[in-house]
Amino acid sequence: MKAMIKAILFLFMCLRVQAGLVDPTYIREFLTKQGCWAGMHGAREENLGAGMLYYGMVYAMRAKTCVCLGSGDGFVPRVLRQAQRDLALENSRTILIDGNTGRCGRPQWLLENSILKKEFPDIEIIEKTTHEALEDVKEWKIDYLHIDADRTVKGALQDFFDYLPYMAENGVISLHDTAPNAPCGPVVAKIRELGYSVINLSHLGTGLALIEVGYKQP
Repeated sequence: MKAMIKAILFLFMCLRVQAGLVDPTYIREFLTKQGCWAGMHGAREENLGAGMLYYGMVYAMRAKTCVCLGSGDGFVPRVLRQAQRDLALENSRTILIDGNTGRCGRPQWLLENSILKKEFPDIEIIEKTTHEALEDVKEWKIDYLHIDADRTVKGALQDFFDYLPYMAENGVISLHDTAPNAPCGPVVAKIRELGYSVINLSHLGTGLALIEVGYKQP
C-alpha cells in the first residue's frame, strides 16, 4: 500500500510539472462543476484535491470495477469513471449506489440536465440504499470501493463489512470523512484494530482513509 501511495504521489507531481497532462478547463466544466460537496474532498474548480488520488488509484490499479457508495453531487463517480475512460479500459464499469434518502441524501445528479447524467451516461446508477443494493452485488469483484453514504461511525462500518466479501483480492477501499472531528473519524481506529493496513490522510478535505483489503495482520 505505501509503495502504491508513493507511486501515486509521484504521478501527481508529474502532472503538476508537465504541462498538458491535466486539463483545468475539463476538470472545471465536467468533474467539479455542480460538485457542491467537492470541497469536502479538497477540490475546487480546476483543482481535483483528493479526486487526484481517486483518479490515480483507479489508473494505477487498472481497476475494472469501481463502486461508489453515496455521492450527493456525483463528483467521485465522475472522477472514477474518467480514469477508466482515459485508460480505454475494456469491460470496465463504475457503479454509483445512492438511496436518495436521509438528511444529506437528495442527490443533485437526479436532475436530467445534471453533468453526471448528460456527460457520464456510462456510470451505472442503483437508486437503493447500500443495504438494499446488496442483492445486486452478489457476482461482483470490486477493485475499488469508495464509502461515503451513511456518514456515521455505525453506518460506515456496516458498509465496510457488507461490501468487504465482494472485494477483489488486491482491492482498495477509500473511506471519506475521516478527520478527527469528521463523522467517520473513529472508524479508522476500528478498522486498524481488525488488522487491516490503513493510511489516513486526515488533513485532506474532511479526511480520506485508504484501506488495503488484501493485507491483514494476524
